Amino acid sequence: MKLSTINTMAGILSGMKINKITDKGVKTALVNDYLHLRRFVKDADEERKELIEKFQSDWSDELASVEAFRKEDKPVVGHDAYLEAEKDANRAIRDLFSREVDTSLKAVKIDAFLTACGGDELTFEQIALLQECGIIEE
Repeated sequence: MKLSTINTMAGILSGMKINKITDKGVKTALVNDYLHLRRFVKDADEERKELIEKFQSDWSDELASVEAFRKEDKPVVGHDAYLEAEKDANRAIRDLFSREVDTSLKAVKIDAFLTACGGDELTFEQIALLQECGIIEE
């Protein structure tokens, strides 16, 4: 599964109210899945932060000038090397979150999930994503 998908799944699960989940089996499975996914996201976020900090450190002398252009909605002129390095940094972050990792999730039945989460504010799309990624099964 791609890290970007894992990040989305962890985000959906993190928004759920654990105390509203009444079924102990469903609660345990979802908590374990969330903790498993969160490890991947946490590591990727650390890498992302390191890339950003390195970029900002390397280009600190031009950072304020480029931001000034952007705040005024003007084209950034005279900073071609900076803009190229920025593209490279953004590409590296995109590549980081495009990496595939092996995950092992314990799916819960959709009817048990919906009953256990009674009232949680999930959208149809979020439920579909949870199902596509193996957190919910039919």
